[in-house]
Amino acid sequence: MDVIEIDGLSSRLNVIKSFSDMSDPEDIDALVSQLRPRLRNVIGTTIGKGGEGKTTLTANMAYVLAAAERERASQGKPSKPILYIELDSNGNGRLNLGIRGGEFDDEGLGFFEALTEDKALKIIQGARPCLDMVVSGRHNGDIPSSLTKLSDKHGIASYLLLAVLLAQISHQYRWILLDFSPGDKMIQRLGLAACTHLVAPMKGSDNAVIEGLGTLATLVRQIRRLNHEVAIASLVFLGYRRVNDEPTRQLTNLRKKLGILLDRAHIRPEVVVDAFVRDGATTANLSRNYGMPAGEFALAATGRLIDSDSGEPVDRPRDENGRLADPQRALDLARDYVDVTAQVIQLIRQRNHELQGDDAA
Repeated sequence: MDVIEIDGLSSRLNVIKSFSDMSDPEDIDALVSQLRPRLRNVIGTTIGKGGEGKTTLTANMAYVLAAAERERASQGKPSKPILYIELDSNGNGRLNLGIRGGEFDDEGLGFFEALTEDKALKIIQGARPCLDMVVSGRHNGDIPSSLTKLSDKHGIASYLLLAVLLAQISHQYRWILLDFSPGDKMIQRLGLAACTHLVAPMKGSDNAVIEGLGTLATLVRQIRRLNHEVAIASLVFLGYRRVNDEPTRQLTNLRKKLGILLDRAHIRPEVVVDAFVRDGATTANLSRNYGMPAGEFALAATGRLIDSDSGEPVDRPRDENGRLADPQRALDLARDYVDVTAQVIQLIRQRNHELQGDDAA
């Protein structure tokens, strides 16, 4: 693991500053058209309310995708790393990957300066094998005020700042995963203008799920001028019970109700992912406390995680009472994230195929 700096990138600020709030809409459309084909590997995880598990889902998806790239490399096939970026100032993704408080944790300063001051982009290379990470934290909280100042002079083009940055580096990664909350409109617009595919995590009661989806659909409509390709690619359910490895009536009924709403909104019902992450709060919390994604935690809980320095198995994780983590529950949770990620990526690949067809047309 190391911090690398990607410099020599074209000035993002010069691109944005070439516009004003009186700019011809066709000029903005021309920039958007140049950006979109370069951003079709950018996946955004968000929802219209907090506490839905978006950071945990994104970090675990990033780990699963990185593991797949590592497997490809071991087979001699072409592979690329995965990039995980959290836009929120709480920076909880650092907990899921065990970065918080460590030597590489700059609390988002590097990202803030790269985004708003054209400085080199700092990336933690090898946060896990084939998984890179841009650190977030309290400095991300300064992004909205910088965007406000920029937008006062240069209009809505300011919200393309992240899209311009990612368009310059997207070719280096198989997938770029953005994790951003519904809390700040500036951050929302920044993320929505950059990503092509939205993954919406859903957790809790019927009303909460439906309210969150409605809010997200509204946000997507509002960003259309800056990103005509962004759409909800998949809806993922988190924290629902399994009985005999099947969902309970609570989830099946919710899916039916959601299907009706999607039909009314002219959204394809296929976006609802069949696989879901089971209710495993104890195991999930323990995994996070250890700074491990579910797949890595499952290896540790079964005694198969090897320390890269010593070559010896890592001690099996224990809860606060000293009891060993349940290996079967850890394996089940890890499998859920693998199944969910596989279905999400399948839906995204289908969307990309359709978008490429539109290009040809």
